Amino acid sequence: MTLPVSGPASGRVTLKPLVQLDGSEWRRLHSYFRDRELADWNGAQPIRIPEFLFRRVMIDEERGGDRHGFGILDESGGLIGSIELYDLRPVPPSVARFATLGVMIGERRLWGQGYGRDAVRALLAWVFSQRQPPLDRVRLTTFSHNRRAQRSFLATGFREVGRTVQEDRTDVHMEISRDDWQSARAQEA
Repeated sequence: MTLPVSGPASGRVTLKPLVQLDGSEWRRLHSYFRDRELADWNGAQPIRIPEFLFRRVMIDEERGGDRHGFGILDESGGLIGSIELYDLRPVPPSVARFATLGVMIGERRLWGQGYGRDAVRALLAWVFSQRQPPLDRVRLTTFSHNRRAQRSFLATGFREVGRTVQEDRTDVHMEISRDDWQSARAQEA
């Protein structure tokens, strides 16, 4: 099962469930998670575990219902990043009503070209109209200095709901509800 983007960017990206990635796609995804700069943009440390263990952990979390992860494929079908829903609440086996979104375009040459925005649109379409049961809300956090990401999230319907000031940074909290997403789709029609 792959998830094509719906809407004006149709055909630009496809979301492929992590459990369906092939060996070369897993190697590429593993390289993104090992990359220092990509990790810094996500407020994380680069992973240090081998690819086979990375794959096992990700698939176990996916099958356990702890996350919904997808590889982001470009127009030619090449893996260019990942997008996921994690921190599902309430936690499984209860029926999740909201989750946190994370997205990463691993190919620097594609940064700022709208691939992340298209992937977020595709994921929101799945979350709010195809996933059973659909979620009520999706939230995310990004760094205040990552204005490009904030513009992208605003363009997909997210709104800022607060900021948290920490010692070394400020986090911007954003969210979108299913009702807001559906209202925006109705206005586009």
